[in-house]
Amino acid sequence: MGGAGSPLLPGEAVKEHDFRKYLKKCRLLPVEPRPLEAVFRAVAVIPACDELDEIGATLDALLPSVDEAVLVVVNHPEEAVPRVRDASAELLRRFRSGGIARPNLFWIDAPDLTGGVGEARKLGMDAVIASQPPDALEETVIASLDADTVVEPDYFPGIRRAFAGDSALAALSIPFRHRPGATAEEEDAIRRYEAYLDRYVSKLREAGSPYAFHTVGSAFAVRASAYVRCGGMRVRKGGEDFYFLQAAAKTGKLVSGDRVLVHPSPRPSARVPFGTGPAVRKLLDGVPPSEISDAAFELLKRVLVQTAELEDAEHFLDRLDPISAAFLRNEDFAAAWPRILANTPNRPAARLAAFHNWFDGLRTLRLLHEIDRER
Repeated sequence: MGGAGSPLLPGEAVKEHDFRKYLKKCRLLPVEPRPLEAVFRAVAVIPACDELDEIGATLDALLPSVDEAVLVVVNHPEEAVPRVRDASAELLRRFRSGGIARPNLFWIDAPDLTGGVGEARKLGMDAVIASQPPDALEETVIASLDADTVVEPDYFPGIRRAFAGDSALAALSIPFRHRPGATAEEEDAIRRYEAYLDRYVSKLREAGSPYAFHTVGSAFAVRASAYVRCGGMRVRKGGEDFYFLQAAAKTGKLVSGDRVLVHPSPRPSARVPFGTGPAVRKLLDGVPPSEISDAAFELLKRVLVQTAELEDAEHFLDRLDPISAAFLRNEDFAAAWPRILANTPNRPAARLAAFHNWFDGLRTLRLLHEIDRER
């Protein structure tokens, strides 16, 4: 497995008190055809909204063993049109009648959601957490998939090997390659978008950022204990994967897998505000993604190199380029850092982890955009 820069410090096992406290905040809907069992050590959670044509292939590709399961969250938004509502009803009918039957297949009926795909993922993942005793969370893995995504035959074994081989691993970013486009134009668009995503992660890695990993909702897995420690899936209509994975990276190590296991759909879409579907749609319309300049990544690298001296905020800021220093001052770093140090062990590794907890993936992205705007 390839690391994403310097790993952040791992968290501790979830205490029963914290586990119960987390569950009190969860909205737990009934799981059909029966409650999830505590024996499952890996569960793939799949939001399904208007995916009657795609979900069969997704389920066919998944080959769960006796202690693995698949949980589909059948959902649609509160404002869904009748056709989408009918699709949810039909998928549930097929599940309940046995028209769609697979080993260890479970589902949740989750209509009228207001929090988008993030809420659907959270409902499924929280159901997995609720099925486990606290002492099993370290050994349980939750995988995130989409209903139009197919996987390699060793999807479950590959994920489980990664977590079994590294007790500090909080989450896994799973390598992916989109399926071929339906047309030559769509194929070109999806490969260009993949190259855009790969360049961003590669440039972050070169700069030394610990947030150098893909954040794709259909291609990650998380240890159940880390899921609880970071507060669970984010309820958002888009970008839930980005915000969740940067939070998971603060609870322990997050790495990228060593081989492609996931094949998302390349189709254009406008169902979410940003991500693959909208990006492919824009590319087909002749609008490429906005690339961050090499110069911006170079300044980011200089910022991260200076983290070797983090005892004094003003001294740190004085050593930065004017744009980066102004950005961090506007983010109130000079005031926040002394408070952070007061609660951080006086060790270089601890200070570095604390800095990256504050200067997270979102602040990193915002700094890069700020550099390009100001240059």
